Amino acid sequence: MDAREGIDFLAGSDGRIAVLRELAEGPCRPCELRDRTGASRTAIHRALSGAEEYGWVRKQEQRYSLTGAGRHVFRKYEELTTAVERGNRFSDFLSAFGRADDLPFPFDGDVCVSTPTEPQAAETFLFERFPANADRFRGFSPVLTQRLVDSFEPTIEAGTTVELVYSEDFASHMQDSYPGMVELAVSSEGVTIHVVPDPIDSGLALIDGEVFLKAYGSHGDLRACLHSADADLFEWAAGWFDRKSSDSVPLSRYTEGVRPPG
Repeated sequence: MDAREGIDFLAGSDGRIAVLRELAEGPCRPCELRDRTGASRTAIHRALSGAEEYGWVRKQEQRYSLTGAGRHVFRKYEELTTAVERGNRFSDFLSAFGRADDLPFPFDGDVCVSTPTEPQAAETFLFERFPANADRFRGFSPVLTQRLVDSFEPTIEAGTTVELVYSEDFASHMQDSYPGMVELAVSSEGVTIHVVPDPIDSGLALIDGEVFLKAYGSHGDLRACLHSADADLFEWAAGWFDRKSSDSVPLSRYTEGVRPPG
């Protein structure tokens, strides 16, 4: 029997992998497997007979147990199932996110993708998960929304250090579009805005140990958002932010006429 036949055997019925899962916990009688899996007598018999034929289980004194090969196959099948489930869960986000090929996938996290019927879903997801109190906020995005500007003032008043990066093209008209944000950047010691020469097409927010990755549409609409506390992903994102901000100039170069109040 070749590998494909074995894969097809396991994939052919949820009950077969359920039997292996129970046997991974210890030897069982067929009646115990029926009780634990809810499968019929016939299904249990077929699962055990097939697994025994593949050399994955053995029978000793009316009890069945996994062989070494059976444990290996079960473990790898579970890993494959987890990988497929994770891939399916993140597929829409990865398709929308411009730096997907650079990400340290796989990782854990939650995602939300906007749809034509729920165009604000990703933005709502983002703001619902923003920590209320944080020590440090770092991020960049191709656009700045009034909702984000409004959220910064109480965040800064609470003592959060804010460090942002925007493109030169966006910064050149930030004073006209978002004067309140410019005033915050000029008047608060806790706010730093960097300006970089290259366009920014994706979004990132690092809030203490959490990371938000954002995918935008061609009109600056937030299409998808990922939220994670995965350590490897956070390390990657922090490095991305550092590289992005390293080739920057201060916002004051574009807002020479703005001075701190008082």
